[in-house]
This record gives sequence, C-alpha cells and structure tokens, in this order.
Amino acid sequence: MNKFVYFIWLLLLVSAGCNQQSGSEKNGSAVTMKKGLQEQNEDSIAAKRILMIAELQRMQQAFIAKDVNQIEKYFDFPLADSSMSMFDVNEEFDQVRKTNGGMISRELFIKNFNDIYDYFQMGGFNDLFKAVNVAELKTNPKLESESHVEDEGCYSFYIIQIDGDTVSLQYGTNSDPKYREAHPDQEEVCGESAQQWTFKLEGNRLRFIKEVTAG
Repeated sequence: MNKFVYFIWLLLLVSAGCNQQSGSEKNGSAVTMKKGLQEQNEDSIAAKRILMIAELQRMQQAFIAKDVNQIEKYFDFPLADSSMSMFDVNEEFDQVRKTNGGMISRELFIKNFNDIYDYFQMGGFNDLFKAVNVAELKTNPKLESESHVEDEGCYSFYIIQIDGDTVSLQYGTNSDPKYREAHPDQEEVCGESAQQWTFKLEGNRLRFIKEVTAG
C-alpha cells in the first residue's frame, strides 16, 4: 500500500469516527431535551392537580356550610340557563329568568339559592365529598365510590374525575343489582338519577362550565 492510499484510508476512518460521535451526541442531546420537556409537562400537570385539589377542598367547606357567598364564586354571572338543566325552580325565579332572556344574575342566584339548592339536590355535593378523599386526586385522576344499603332498591354513586384543566363531579342513584335479582317481579326498583357538574381551572380558581341532569 503506497503512502497516498494509506493516507486516504486513514482519513476515511477518522471521518467515520467523527460522524459516529457527532450522531451519538445529537441523539443524546435529543433524548435529554425530550426528557426535560416531559419532566416540565409532568411538573405542570402536578401543579394543576394541587391547585384543583385545593379548590375542591374549599368547595367542600363551602357546601358543608351551605355558604352561598362562597358557592357563588365558582360561577360567572350572568349565568346562561342553557348551562344548567333548569326548568321550574320557582315562579318568581322562572319569570325573571325568562324576562332576562335566560340569563341568571348573581342577585337572582343568591336570592333563590335555597330553591336552586333543592332543585339540583346539591346536598349530593356533601355526600360526594364524604365518599371520596379529594387529596387522592394527586395520584389518581378518577375517584369512585358506591353506597349500598341492604334490601333497598337504590344505591348511591359518587365520581370525581380530572381531565386536563377540567374536573367533573357526579352523584346520583342507580338500581341495586342484588335487590333487582331478589325482586324480579318489580319492574322499577329505583328512581335512577344523576347530576354531573363540570368545572374548569382558570388561573387559580375553578369556574363552573356546565351541569347535566339525567333521570
């Protein structure tokens, strides 16, 4: 092998080694960047969860106290009645609401809160918060609980679920399968119903988005 050929061969080896090292460095840099972004995303999700849990705990205290001045802070007014399954609350409330084009003012909400509370069975919020530990949302985005009473046709269910910036709270009743099995002659063993409330984290506060009633 003459010196010229040997020199070319040596140059190719060095170049290949450099390219391999450069490629490894690029791949390593990409992996590091991806890992960093993933960690930032996880930190952001964890921070949101902590805020949402704190808000839910404040909401829990507001409903325990049945404090309308605290509860109304989760709603943006005027509130469109299309965001709630609202029909016949009381005669005065319904008339004013219709006159206002289906919009509910803060004053109207506060004045009629007791009837609104009963209409939407808001006592279910207290039962929901008793049935699940919202602190567990830090590691589990969905919490569920059921309450069965022996020889009763209905059982109660409770669900809190976080999805990104939103959290849904659901409570209601369903037919107990054991009771239904023991009473096959009864066509309807439970007046099934459910309320689902959806809130969104905006800044540091949860804001009401929509309520849906079934049953």
